[in-house]
Amino acid sequence: MVTLIGLARTLTVAKNPHAVLILKLTKKRKKITFANGFKFRLTYQQFLFLRDHYKLVKKYNLQQINDETFKIHTDHFQFVGSLNLISIIDEMESGVYDYDCRGKVVLDIGGFEGDSAVFLWGMGAKKIIIYEPVLAHIKFIKENVLLNKVNAEIHEEGIGNEDCEITIAYNQVDNCFGLERKGLPNKMKVKIRDVTKVIAESGAEVAKIDCEGAEISLVNVSKDILRRLEYVMIEVHTPQIKRVLIQKFKDSGFSFAKDSRVHDQQTSIIYMKRI
Repeated sequence: MVTLIGLARTLTVAKNPHAVLILKLTKKRKKITFANGFKFRLTYQQFLFLRDHYKLVKKYNLQQINDETFKIHTDHFQFVGSLNLISIIDEMESGVYDYDCRGKVVLDIGGFEGDSAVFLWGMGAKKIIIYEPVLAHIKFIKENVLLNKVNAEIHEEGIGNEDCEITIAYNQVDNCFGLERKGLPNKMKVKIRDVTKVIAESGAEVAKIDCEGAEISLVNVSKDILRRLEYVMIEVHTPQIKRVLIQKFKDSGFSFAKDSRVHDQQTSIIYMKRI
């Protein structure tokens, strides 16, 4: 269904809106020219994403490498990945994970396509230890740490309460992979590592954790292990998880530094600092 708002957006951002109409009707890729001169060969869903994020298309230097892969240049870094990456990069540039990481080992749980690893490296970290269970994301992580000369250790694993392998149902492999696991058409087996071991063996002083609900496993980590970290940034996906984790870290000798709302009313990032 075409809305007037959507039509107005299309007419504003596309130099050849007739091609967008053909794209919608035929469901075949078409070359779309945007108002800023950028040209991409897109599906209709890709066009809608770029149309609705057009301010980011104008903000960053965006190049299409192949049907599903794009290269994105910021003022300081360059990335290769899916279209979803452009909105994640903008979130990173807003400062959601800003912290003085100079000379520190940083644990990056939920590495997605390497975006946060690159930004944390840019904040002075001496090493980034990345955990990401999705093979399609690992490919981009490897490219992005190489492009930006990041000293990284990469693990193709997620976190949980124990070492195991689980099957996750999903709709598509994107930045929300694993958040919804029921009634979805596709299935993937992923390796899970006991989060206690992950923290204990990392030697990290700073941790960024964004793992689509698996952050709840932190409640089972002992106080002594948690206190090896000096600063923890956790994306929490429900108010209930948020309350439980804030209390867990306070009981472990951390203060609640702040929180930051992201995405929707359910999701926020909490920042805990060791006292």
